Amino acid sequence: MINGYPLNTAAINSAGGSTDIDPVDPTPIDPPPPLPDPTQPDPSTPAYPGFPPIDAPEGYSLPWTVHISLGGQDVTDFLTETVRVDRSEGAAGMAEFSLFYPVGTPVPLDLHDGPVVIVFTSRGVQQLLFTGWVTRPSWHAASRVMRIIATDRLQQRVEAMSLADIEALTGGLYSPDVFTDEIEDHWRYAQDRLSTRPVSLDCDTHGNMRVTNWQSKKHPDYTFNPGSTVYQSVDVRLAQPTETTNRVELTIKYRYPRLWQASATFGWVHPGTGGFGGMQGFCAWRPDSTELPTIDMYLSAVGSTGLTPVSASWHLLPPSMGDPCGNGQPWINNQSELLILGGSVVARRRWVQQVTEEYTVTLATAAGEPEQSRVVSRSSINASVDFGESWPNSLRPYQYSPSGGAGIGPGTPTTPVTPGDHADEPRRQLAFNTALNKARTEIIEAHRRTQVSWQVPTALIAGVDLVHTLYLDDQNTVAQGKCVQRLDELNIETGSALATLTIAILREASGVADPLSVPARMGADESESAGVMSRSYTLGTQLGGKFTSPEYDDELDGFSGNYDAKQDATLEVFPRRFSATGPEIPDARTDEHVLTAAEKTIRVAFTGDLLEI
Repeated sequence: MINGYPLNTAAINSAGGSTDIDPVDPTPIDPPPPLPDPTQPDPSTPAYPGFPPIDAPEGYSLPWTVHISLGGQDVTDFLTETVRVDRSEGAAGMAEFSLFYPVGTPVPLDLHDGPVVIVFTSRGVQQLLFTGWVTRPSWHAASRVMRIIATDRLQQRVEAMSLADIEALTGGLYSPDVFTDEIEDHWRYAQDRLSTRPVSLDCDTHGNMRVTNWQSKKHPDYTFNPGSTVYQSVDVRLAQPTETTNRVELTIKYRYPRLWQASATFGWVHPGTGGFGGMQGFCAWRPDSTELPTIDMYLSAVGSTGLTPVSASWHLLPPSMGDPCGNGQPWINNQSELLILGGSVVARRRWVQQVTEEYTVTLATAAGEPEQSRVVSRSSINASVDFGESWPNSLRPYQYSPSGGAGIGPGTPTTPVTPGDHADEPRRQLAFNTALNKARTEIIEAHRRTQVSWQVPTALIAGVDLVHTLYLDDQNTVAQGKCVQRLDELNIETGSALATLTIAILREASGVADPLSVPARMGADESESAGVMSRSYTLGTQLGGKFTSPEYDDELDGFSGNYDAKQDATLEVFPRRFSATGPEIPDARTDEHVLTAAEKTIRVAFTGDLLEI
C-alpha cells in the first residue's frame, strides 16, 4: 500500500507481483472483417483501353458519425476539418473542432459558458468522447470558420473547491513544513497532496473528477491482437537514463523549544529559636534577642540570584502582647518593618532553549546505491515549532500579604504550559511522512517515463479509458501498462477516425523494499528533555557582639547581624544584611542544542510492466 491507498492489491514498493482483485477476461481488440471482394473485372477487357486491369481494393470499412452539441444546440451539420479529443493522465481533457457557417447563417457569439458534448457512433455503438465547456472560441472571417477549444475545466473546478473537499478527493498527505503554510492556490494544494501518492487526478468522459492509480493490473482490461493497430503506428519512447531518478536524499532539520524551569527553595531559621516555630520559637529567642532580617531583605536577596520568588512562608515576630511567654514580661512590637525569625522562599527561573534535530534520510533503489549509477535528487526541509515566547515572563512574582505569617501560595501562571520539550510530535511525524512518501513517489514517477503508443480506429475501442490496463501484441512489440493518454482525431474531410493510445511502462526496481519509518525523536531520550532543575538551600546565620562570635565571613550566605546586648564595645560589629546564591545554569542548557542522527537509507523496490521489442 502507498499511504494507505490500494494501488492494486500489492504495494508498488514491494518486490512481490501485483494481482487483480477480481480477474476479468480482457476485451480483445481484433481487426474488423475485411471489405467484401468487388466484382472482378474481365482481364481480357480492360476498364480503360491501354491500361492494365485494376486490382481489387483491400482493407476495412468502418463507417462512423460524430455528433457535437454546443450550448444545447446540435452543431454537427457545421463541422469541418478535424475533431480532436485529447484526454491525458493528470491533465484537463481538451477538445478542438471547427464549425463552418455559410453566409446568412446566424453565428453564436456567447459561447464561454456553453457545454460541449461529443459523441462518436460506429456500427451502432455510441461512445461518449468528451463532456466539457468552451474555453477559447476564435472566428476566421475570411473562411467563416469558428474554431472551438473546450476543456473539462479540471483546474478551475478544483480551484473552486474547499480544502476539505480537495483532501477528500485526492487523499495523500500535506505538511506545511514540506510545502507551505499559506495556501492560496487550491490547484497547487491538490497537486502537492497528489505528489505524495502514485496517482493522478483527471476526469472521465462525463466530466466527473476521479483519482486513478499508476499501477497497472496483472490482467489487462483490453488486449490489442496482431493486425489490430494501424500499420507503422507503434512508437516506443524510452526513458532517458539521466532522467530516471533512483535516489532521493532528504535533509530534514526539525527545531523546537525546550522550556526550562529552575526551582530553588531558600530556607532560613534563626538559631535562637531552637528550631521551634510560632510562639515557642519566639520565647526561646527573646531572652538573648538579636537583630533580625525583614521580609524585604529576604526577598531581595533571593531575587538577586536571578530567580523570581513565587511563594513563601514566614515566622514573624508577634504583635504587642501583655505576657506572651508566661513570665510576666510584656512584649511591645513597634517595628514598622516585618521582622522575621525564619522563612522559606520558593523561587524560579524560566527560559527557552532551542533544540535542533538533524536527519539525513536517503531513499534509493538497488541501482541508486552504487555511486557510479546514481541519478540523485536532493531536498531540504527546515521546520521550526514556534512556541514558548511568553514562557520566560510567565511567572507571577510573590507579594507578601499580611496574614499572621501564613504562607501565600503561587499565583496562576499566565501561560498554562509545563516545562520540557514542546516538539509537537504529530507535526514532526506528518512532516517526515509527507517527505518520505513524496520522495518515493518521485522515484516511481521517474521509472514510468518509458511510453508505448499506437493508433487504432476509434470505432474499435469503445470504452477504453485512462483507468484501464492495455496489452499490445502487434508489429513486433509486446507491452502492457496503464493507459496515460487517449487522443481521438476525426477527420471530417477524409473520413479517417483514428485514436492514438499511449501506455506508461513502469520499469522494475529490484530488491526488497523497506517500510517508510519515521526516525525516533532524539531529544526524547535525554534526561534534560523534562526541562526541570531543582535545588534546596539552607541559609546560615552569623551574629556579632559576643566573645564567642565567629570572625565575620563576607561570603557566607544567609543573615548577618548582632546581638542586642553587646558583651564589649570593642567587639566587631557585623553588618546587617541578608544574602543568597542561586543555582548556576550551564551554557549547555541555554545555548542552542543540536542533535545529529546517523544517516539512514530506505530501500525502494517495485515490480515493473511488460515491454518486449
